[in-house]
Amino acid sequence: MLHRALFGSIERFFGVLLEHYAGAFPAWLAPVQVRILPVRDDHDAHARLLVASLRARGYRADMVEADEPLGGRIRKAKLEKLPYVLVIGDDDVAHATVGVNPRGGEVERNVSFEAFVEHLAADVAGHS
Repeated sequence: MLHRALFGSIERFFGVLLEHYAGAFPAWLAPVQVRILPVRDDHDAHARLLVASLRARGYRADMVEADEPLGGRIRKAKLEKLPYVLVIGDDDVAHATVGVNPRGGEVERNVSFEAFVEHLAADVAGHS
């Protein structure tokens, strides 16, 4: 429990939120809602387009380039407790789909990007 906040109630509020969620913030509150991981370097450009699309719609998204193994990047994203991790491979680039790895959920492959955005919008709007 946070015993002392030097600056006031806002700091206490954020301290309580951190303790309550243990860093695993819901999608509407997470600093990064979506992380996109391209499988290889040649998928980076497509991943950047998806990040730009998400940001244009008001979502907080970032990308980690394919300069280290995919498994390590997925592990880091899970340790950061991000709500959604999208994996982009050859088939995803060709068919405008993504692989969706939700925190604490089942991995889904070949999900259309627009369907994922609709799911994200519902998740963020639901404040759940």
